[in-house]
Amino acid sequence: MTREISVELQKVSKLYGQDKVVNEVSLSVEKGEIFVLIGPSGCGKTTTLKMINQLIPHTSGNILVNGTDVAELDVVELRRSIGYVIQYIGLLPHLTIQENIAFVLKLTKQSKKLQKEKAEELIETVGLDFSHLNRYPRELSGGQQQRVGVARALAANPDILLMDEPFGAVDPLTREQLQNELLRLQESIQKTIVFVTHDMQEAFKVGNRIGILRQGELVTLGTPMEIVKSDDEFVKNFIGQGALFEVFDTIPVTRVLEKSVPLVRIHEKVDLQAEELKDWENVFVVEPDGNCKGYIPLSDLNKDGSFAAEQIEPLPKASSPDISVKLAVQEMLWGGRTWLPIVDESTGFKGIVLFRSCAALVAENGR
Repeated sequence: MTREISVELQKVSKLYGQDKVVNEVSLSVEKGEIFVLIGPSGCGKTTTLKMINQLIPHTSGNILVNGTDVAELDVVELRRSIGYVIQYIGLLPHLTIQENIAFVLKLTKQSKKLQKEKAEELIETVGLDFSHLNRYPRELSGGQQQRVGVARALAANPDILLMDEPFGAVDPLTREQLQNELLRLQESIQKTIVFVTHDMQEAFKVGNRIGILRQGELVTLGTPMEIVKSDDEFVKNFIGQGALFEVFDTIPVTRVLEKSVPLVRIHEKVDLQAEELKDWENVFVVEPDGNCKGYIPLSDLNKDGSFAAEQIEPLPKASSPDISVKLAVQEMLWGGRTWLPIVDESTGFKGIVLFRSCAALVAENGR
């Protein structure tokens, strides 16, 4: 199926005098994807991003936004139609958070009622309370200000968002929270996002596809898994030896979830001759409602397969089916375990993840 293209660069270059900062870059960004640009300092990634909304005019080539060449568009209208989030946020200190969010709407002479309603809607969308609307930027933490920056970029309901190292100025914990929030938000808003970062781990986590630049040229482009399998020496050195493990932060744990674990209802006997017990060390005890009460090592069962309630071992700390393979491996390593129970708050016990299954997935994709 042909995907709709939101942004396309056709042999785009940028010269400052004789210096070619961007050299004939061609790429396309599909509607609804997060496309990440990354590369060493000075490689041209921010320049490439800013040429899309013409904050920096390109020297040659063509840039198409939703199929129209930007050279044919009014520059002011182009910039207002594309959301823009930067590292240092750029909130206006003398305006309240509500006024900051609605700033573009004010410029386009939208009613005060609409401005207020939109600010209230967006403050909630980015995970902040209504009480923040009457505060000033100085009264918010860096992470909160960055959320407001995203809300402001969404105010005019743009199809496209440009994000220039948006989480680079916050601490690592807040940065991870903001990355998770962006991914959660993207599930509902489905914007086309062009995202610049210098952090390869961040690129792997948020990017559907990644383009790596070097000295103004596009070296490679692909999904995170395609990037780590690249044979290009520069790419291998740039992403580092631990890159494959970081890619597994993008793969849901459901990919390696063992759903057909051996189950037995409480007060029932285990059929010790059952084929499904092969290769398993434990049997999992479920209650009538399907929730898992715990597990029993097969070696602890009575000869007839019966067991007493006090023999049931409680499940180790469970994880959500929303986590990644990487986080599942980390949980097992930290807990000194070879398996991890997966439990959904609404539907109960989903199964377990085996360390050997995660290792097999790494080996399979690391070839």
